[in-house]
Amino acid sequence: MTFKHYCDLYLEFKRHELKYSTFYKYENIVKSRLSNFFEIDIRDIKPSDIKKWLYSIDDVGSKSKRHYLGVLSGIFQEALYDEIISRNPVKLVRMPKVQKPHIQPFTPDQVLSLLNLAENENYRYFLSIAFFTGMRSGEIIALKKEDIDLEKKIIYVKRSRSRYGETTPKTRYSVREVPILNTLYPYLEKLLHKHDHEYLLINQYKMPYRDSHVFVDKFWKPSLSKLKLQYRRLYNTRHTFATNMLYKNLVSPVQLAQILGHANTQMVYDVYVSYVNQKYDDFDRSIDLYGA
Repeated sequence: MTFKHYCDLYLEFKRHELKYSTFYKYENIVKSRLSNFFEIDIRDIKPSDIKKWLYSIDDVGSKSKRHYLGVLSGIFQEALYDEIISRNPVKLVRMPKVQKPHIQPFTPDQVLSLLNLAENENYRYFLSIAFFTGMRSGEIIALKKEDIDLEKKIIYVKRSRSRYGETTPKTRYSVREVPILNTLYPYLEKLLHKHDHEYLLINQYKMPYRDSHVFVDKFWKPSLSKLKLQYRRLYNTRHTFATNMLYKNLVSPVQLAQILGHANTQMVYDVYVSYVNQKYDDFDRSIDLYGA
């Protein structure tokens, strides 16, 4: 029984179990990373073969390699369920260690400069929501007017949009309530009365945006270049929101995890608290630690 047979079987099952965007990633991993194994009998693939394959990959980091191994393990698992193999060889391969993501948030002055430079109205609204809520890009462009409660000052995050269509947010914890800060309130108030469409942000064709790429290519990249700022992904607006909320003691790690839509505080402590704790510019060095 070839490895390709179980790749096809694995993808057939995953097609029914996963959101299309996630399934597409799995399918791409199989086609672009596992094709060397296709014609080999799955019973003949040894842990040493997998290690050689893994060590030959030098164009991605440890996180991506772990994803590849996860998909590979799932394929072997289907063969194990069918009793074609007696054990899953991936289980004998050590997973690469993943480094904590290095984040580089914008300073408050840089945030204001980016907002002031946003001449396109929709981009300015989009960027304001991103910097003042920490929401993901797909969640922002999927917002409908019914999701905005100005009276309670709450945004209800219920869905996400991407080139694969509209789906529920990233995880079940991503369905959440996000507080509307006073700074953001006037932006949302204006946006709610700007048009009659159900979606909050619509393009020139009176349709919701498919994804955020138009903002990145037309406005985000040119703005960073004009301000002579090192390039950072648009996702950095989320990092900037999180670190500033913590740095200014505006929320606890538990509250921040809820606002960002994390299942627990692990990501907050591993990434954001760790980053904030490295900053000693405002540390009060005059304290009398052991004084009476």
